[in-house]
Amino acid sequence: MIYVSKEQLRQVEYLIGQSIQGHHVLFDNETVRRIFNSPLNANFNEKGDEEMQGHIEKLILQPTIMQKRAYLERLPGPTFEKMVRTYFSIVENNLYENNEVKH
Repeated sequence: MIYVSKEQLRQVEYLIGQSIQGHHVLFDNETVRRIFNSPLNANFNEKGDEEMQGHIEKLILQPTIMQKRAYLERLPGPTFEKMVRTYFSIVENNLYENNEVKH
């Protein structure tokens, strides 16, 4: 379990909100396009999920958006790709959770 400050939580909510609107603050559009146009690597497993959770926690704990971007840019290529996919999975889940179907 990770503990975040109110400011860190606001920043995460801001990043997710911006991504839902199509403005991806942490990633440039070309990077997102390249990763999602490449085949999905099937190496996601329990160990990989734990690794991504650790990276997500470290990313959240970076105090500024610029430091978050710098953290991501230092990741090795395959890990960075998994982080992009994981991040967008979080955004997608958040989008679905916040858009209730009303009949």
